Amino acid sequence: MAGGCHGVSGRQLGMAYACVFGAALASILGGLFIIFVPVKSNLFLAASLAFAAGVMLYISLVDIYAGKAISHFVEAGHADSYAFTYATICFFCGFPISWILDKLAERLAYHGHEGPTPAPTFPAVPEKVQPEDAPVPATIALSSSTNVVDVESSSDGSSQQVPQISSEQSSVKVARSRKLVHMGILAAMAVALHNMPEGLVTFVGYMDSIKSGITTAVAVAIHNIPEGMVIASAVYFGTGLRRRAILMAALAAFTEPLGGLIGLAVVCGGSMTETVFGILFGLVGGIMTYISLKELLPGARNFDPEDRVTTAFLAAGMIVMACSLVAIAFSTPAETAAEVLAVAADAASPSLPSLPSFYPPPLVVGS
Repeated sequence: MAGGCHGVSGRQLGMAYACVFGAALASILGGLFIIFVPVKSNLFLAASLAFAAGVMLYISLVDIYAGKAISHFVEAGHADSYAFTYATICFFCGFPISWILDKLAERLAYHGHEGPTPAPTFPAVPEKVQPEDAPVPATIALSSSTNVVDVESSSDGSSQQVPQISSEQSSVKVARSRKLVHMGILAAMAVALHNMPEGLVTFVGYMDSIKSGITTAVAVAIHNIPEGMVIASAVYFGTGLRRRAILMAALAAFTEPLGGLIGLAVVCGGSMTETVFGILFGLVGGIMTYISLKELLPGARNFDPEDRVTTAFLAAGMIVMACSLVAIAFSTPAETAAEVLAVAADAASPSLPSLPSFYPPPLVVGS
């Protein structure tokens, strides 16, 4: 048909790419949600980081490593034991890659704070709310030689001393802001690596039917929202800049349409082996696990030392991700999209090899 390739119409290809693009926009939506929430407390930040850790840990261990990485090695023709071994090796190879990304993110975060010190995200001194008819203080005298502020009241002439933010406290705030930006950049790198093959799978999934393609895209979008929240919350609370937070979430989301372009190349005659997918998913699973354990969870406990919200939101993040993966499982068609594409390719050119399966059956290790 005009505008298509290998028996697939241009309209169908366009709709498939629209599904990928819509799923990617969900990451930006998550970033927009988190930075416009007016709450800026330590507990809120701890809850956000713990929720993000739950999301990333669950999808890394359950879906990417135990599901996709192992299954793709099995689909490549390896025995179950070898497939498990290869996926495990790739998983732990993601750790040194994460260390390199960690150092790169640290340098980017440092250079991002060479300018003026950002405004403190949280109040250094608890503020007292006064009634509307309370007397207005007459004078506020700042002392440069001491670390107190004398506030004289016009009602009885008494004065109060409020601690002034010291240079040491200011340095702590700058270090904390830099750490948050570092976590945001690192999370953006990991999510970007994860989104590319995800965009590829979403694109090819649409090739079976409109219903299954849209359902898959919606399910993918559900777990893209908290991923965008992960990135934007860390960058926003570290810098106070909405524009930079949205930009980081958008950059991470951009790789999903890029994966869709790879899917377009696959449909139009290209190919990617199952082994390549197994290696890629194994590495990404290790990278995301490393970031969750080294950055997100310790960051959450740092802002919530008494564990008032960390554990609860860690579990909540896992539950949300589990629900989205269940939705994806129910949206997977009985006849895989790869089989449909293979039939179309064979009809167009009998010499073309069959395309790989992008929806392998679930693997039971040890069976």
